[in-house]
Amino acid sequence: MTFRSTLAALALAAGFAAPALALDAGTYKVGFVTDNTGPLAFAGTSFTRGAELAAEQISGGGYMAVGAKIELVQKEGAGDAARSIQSYNQLIADRNVIATACCILSPIAGAIKPIALNNKVPLVIYGATAPGLPSLPFVYSVTGLPGPAEVAMSKHIAEVAKPKTVAYFVLSDNEAFQGRFKASQAAMEAAGAKTLGVVSVLSADTDFTAAATQAIALKPDLMMVYTTQSPAAGIIAAVRARGWAGLMSANDAISPLAVFKKIGPPLAGVPFPVNFSADASETPKAKGFIEAYTAKFGAAPDLYSAQGYTAIWLIAQGLKSLPGKPSREALATALNKITELEHDVYGGLPMTNGQAGTRYTLFLNWTPDGKIAAWKP
Repeated sequence: MTFRSTLAALALAAGFAAPALALDAGTYKVGFVTDNTGPLAFAGTSFTRGAELAAEQISGGGYMAVGAKIELVQKEGAGDAARSIQSYNQLIADRNVIATACCILSPIAGAIKPIALNNKVPLVIYGATAPGLPSLPFVYSVTGLPGPAEVAMSKHIAEVAKPKTVAYFVLSDNEAFQGRFKASQAAMEAAGAKTLGVVSVLSADTDFTAAATQAIALKPDLMMVYTTQSPAAGIIAAVRARGWAGLMSANDAISPLAVFKKIGPPLAGVPFPVNFSADASETPKAKGFIEAYTAKFGAAPDLYSAQGYTAIWLIAQGLKSLPGKPSREALATALNKITELEHDVYGGLPMTNGQAGTRYTLFLNWTPDGKIAAWKP
């Protein structure tokens, strides 16, 4: 009989309930696939910094148990599928790695997901936005799905700006963005905004002169952009360069400061939906996160920082609920029981079937001088 079981038996014999058993003190390793180099480094650095801050706060504050700490074990993926998979396999080969986190790109997350399932390793996806990635009890996502936020923004734009006609820019080689565009288009049309045309672009496009000219020729009241970051920024810049000053909207891809630094004033006034912003989030936990992140890294956190931060707090919450020195399988079971994150920066983060879903959406835009503010038409 172990010391713990003896203690429980003695308590029961004396007529008392057995005391709750805490997580053992010690270091719990979390494997973290980073994208700190390569084409996604601008975002990857933010995800990583958020995760590092979370691990530091969890370890220093005794959140899981007295003397229980989280150590991030980082391996570089560089936004490349083959390298990310190789790094992930190296991480899970270490049996002391009790959980893992990864992936900005949905195809890479989709490739790593079966590896986590086959090896029964908890995996928290911190950046990929494709629906359907979670697979209980091992795979979870703290990335709020952009589709609902974009639909909410479409309804808000329809209500306050009242556009009668809309032109859309859509990635023709990305099914996820096509689905998101169609959902928002349905919301706009339900509000009475007629579709004038859909301008197709490719993920690898860099010259948007023809696309901008095509959209401007339609003479819409509103242009809506459903693409990844680089095309979105390029499209907006191209449209503005051709003198069109009408209302445009985009998604959270244009929210990082790095995008404004690259494109500048043409982004001003273009609304986008997010669930976190260092300039607009006002919950106590959000303010605490912003203050701590800024003090540590000398810059304010962005949406990506918040997602990396949240991924590690989710893992810590699962560990906190377990006694002794848990296995990977026990942690997966604990994560599956979480319906609400205890430490979130969004003002409420429910978990449903392994997928995070925020309760609030912020409608923001860049100002001409590079600030983020609430959007007003």
